[in-house]
Formats: sequence, C-alpha cells, structure tokens
Amino acid sequence: MGDFIKKLRELGVEDDGTVTLNYSEGCEVWHINESHVEESVAETETAAMLAGLLVSGVPVYSSYGGVTEGGDILNEMRAQDVLEDYERGEEYFEEYITEKLQETIYDGEYSIEYSTEQYDYKRGRCNISTSVRVRAGDLFAADAATAGRFQFFNPDNFVSGFNVSVETKNGTLTLN
Repeated sequence: MGDFIKKLRELGVEDDGTVTLNYSEGCEVWHINESHVEESVAETETAAMLAGLLVSGVPVYSSYGGVTEGGDILNEMRAQDVLEDYERGEEYFEEYITEKLQETIYDGEYSIEYSTEQYDYKRGRCNISTSVRVRAGDLFAADAATAGRFQFFNPDNFVSGFNVSVETKNGTLTLN
C-alpha cells in the first residue's frame, strides 16, 4: 500500500469519495500573434500529465458533471470519435492522447483549459491547466490488484506532480 492510499484510508475516505487532481503550468507568450494558446499547450506538460492519468486504466472524470460508470474522459473521447485514427502499435497511446488533448484545447471538453494574462498589447502569460476527479474506490481497487492491468499500478506515481485534494467529513483537505 502506497503512502497516498494510506493517507486516504487514515482520513476515512469512502469508496464513493472523490479525489481531485489539479495541475497548471504556463509560459510567457506573444499574444499578438494569436497562436499563443497552441504554442503554450505544446510547450507545457499539462496535456501529457492528463494523458498519463487517462492511460493508467483508472477512470478519470471531468471536474464538471457526475462521476458515473462509463462517463470518464477517455470514454467521452472514444464516444466522440476523437481516438478513431489511433493505430495500435503505431505510436504509444499516451503520446497519441497527449496530441489529441493539445489539438482539442479550444473545445474545452476534456478538462484542459487555458487563460491568458496580457501584460501589454503584445506580451503576456498563458496558463494551461487541468482539474479532474477520480473515485477513491477505483484507486483502492487498483492499488489492491496483484494481477492484470493494475499489477504494477503505483498510486503515489499516479498523483505525483498534481495538487491533490479530497473531500472528508471535516471539509476539503489538500494533501502534500
């Protein structure tokens, strides 16, 4: 059992509880050329961080809407035919997902968002962020698995790099 799962258990988080994962990164941009969002999403690691979560096998849900079976982000991408061009063995699935998340940045559907702070008429900063939820029960089950797709699952690696918060009976707690 990893440290993260141990913390969740100590806090009394139930299987139906949710864990929120947030990540944000930005870069200085020339917003005057109007390609600053595409350049920022390619330059930052936000899409790759989310893709790593999506390919883990643990259902990852948008911060909007419910946490229902089959309603996770990867299933939404499949349902909207975003992944139809993927050829197995052609490239790593995680890299393919990263590219698709970068391409759909303006759609706002897959929990990748952007914001631009303009310093003046041409310079600024563009932040690319993601906020997603995971059911605690799915993390507990993946951690307990000793065979199959979760055989080598490590919950500490899963949440590494993210700001993690969890709802408890005492309020929302942010975990280090």
